Amino acid sequence: MKKILLVATLFMASVTVTNFTNAAVAATIVSDLGDLSTFKTIAKDTLALVAKGDLATAKKRITDFETAWDKNEPTLYPMNKTEWGVIDDAADAAIRSLRRSNPDATEAEQAVTGLLNVLDDPVAH
Repeated sequence: MKKILLVATLFMASVTVTNFTNAAVAATIVSDLGDLSTFKTIAKDTLALVAKGDLATAKKRITDFETAWDKNEPTLYPMNKTEWGVIDDAADAAIRSLRRSNPDATEAEQAVTGLLNVLDDPVAH
């Protein structure tokens, strides 16, 4: 009985360490584009507005993203054209979802969430 308990305890410790290590690795993914935190903040703000149902203000906030993204294109694009393109496509989808004549909150939420996911790891997309 003690051997089984010891094995189970060691297994659980191993799983915990593995999960912690995976989380630490995921948290340290760094894009070739450098610090994207400003863009993430704008996208998170937009998502919060969508969640509240304030699509008009979310539309304005995603425009802030578009303006900042376009302003930084000359610097970011040469750093990694592929990553830049992946993020740009996700940004375009989020922008389109909020600029429709009658935007759908669910579609906007999915598009902005997709943008956030891509900002977190553009290589995976």
